Amino acid sequence: MTRRAAVALSLAALGGSVLRPQPAVQGASAGMGPDAPALKDWPTLDALAQSLIDTRLTPGLSLSVMHKGVMLYSKGFGQSDIDSAVSITPQTSLRIASITKQFTAVAILLLAEEGQLNVHDPLSKFLPDFPRAAEVSLHQLMSHTSGMSDYINRQDHSILDAARTRDYSSDDILKLIRAGKPLYRFAPGMGWAYSNSGFTLLSSIVERLSGQSFADFCRKHLFERAGMANTTIDQSCEVTNAVTRGYTPTRGGFLPNLPVSPTFLRGAGAIRSTTEDLCRWHAALLNHQIIKPYSVEAMMTPALLKNGKPAWERQGNEPLNYGFGVGLGVTEDSRRYCTHGGRINGFTGHLRSFIDEQVTLAILYNCDGGGSAQFSAAQKALRLEASRLGIEAAGQV
Repeated sequence: MTRRAAVALSLAALGGSVLRPQPAVQGASAGMGPDAPALKDWPTLDALAQSLIDTRLTPGLSLSVMHKGVMLYSKGFGQSDIDSAVSITPQTSLRIASITKQFTAVAILLLAEEGQLNVHDPLSKFLPDFPRAAEVSLHQLMSHTSGMSDYINRQDHSILDAARTRDYSSDDILKLIRAGKPLYRFAPGMGWAYSNSGFTLLSSIVERLSGQSFADFCRKHLFERAGMANTTIDQSCEVTNAVTRGYTPTRGGFLPNLPVSPTFLRGAGAIRSTTEDLCRWHAALLNHQIIKPYSVEAMMTPALLKNGKPAWERQGNEPLNYGFGVGLGVTEDSRRYCTHGGRINGFTGHLRSFIDEQVTLAILYNCDGGGSAQFSAAQKALRLEASRLGIEAAGQV
């Protein structure tokens, strides 16, 4: 795979060594006291996770499952760094890409609770010079119904390549967003289209109203409240590149693939976290420890277009609505869930909670899959088995 091809991988939301698979490593769950229940022994889940390592679909992965704030399962498989053969654990911090978006939405909802904004405010209230800002609401930005294009997925490859080793100011990113052609794909409120631009603008609004960097705001008001001790937004790509290593699969092994700088992605995909911390996040969020019940309800309500029809993220066999920074679905057996995936060059992630059962699963991979259908199928199988076991265990309590 060429360097250009590696950079061209879709950013959601964003010569390798030959892997020598390592046995599964049981992670000691941070924050779990000596009186905490023992973690579950789920051999079928172990086998599926290990198969991704053995078939060289990813160098490593971390997987955690929680029920009502209690960790049920938490393990790492494979390696976080191939060259040094460091094992991955549930405390290994990896880029979560577009899973970041729900944190950005919650930051906006917190400011709304404080009376600093209303989710129906127009963008022009905060960025009066932005094109067509009077037509776009914060609500639409948080639900991908603004019609705005995407400064990441539609960006020039040379800029994305440079963004892996340099940092950007808010003004730099605002200029890149404004330069999009077209800036809008359709009129605000008339359809659903994934837009990293919208969530980056939202994080800029958080900074303007709070007087803090987006990283500092999230640390103080989101991460600390949820007990996420191993979660951060690096304010320099040098820090990120020193502590995380992501990969793209090739026929010869895995090619190291630096993601773009967190200062480039901002509220669209900048967070670095662990599977245990992501489980803690949903437990705290859904139990109203971060934002108030009415804000959680608003976040978990499917967005509607101006014509009153649902703003579907996708339809078909597994239809998915979209709320504020989260996908919303119902399983075939009528279980409600909220979910979001993330992919950036070098990393893939998935976070899902079954709302009524209060079961959360988080999976992070230090690999982007390279567009492989086999990787996608293996991810889905792992997610389904983790979901099945988590719900089954919840029903036994």
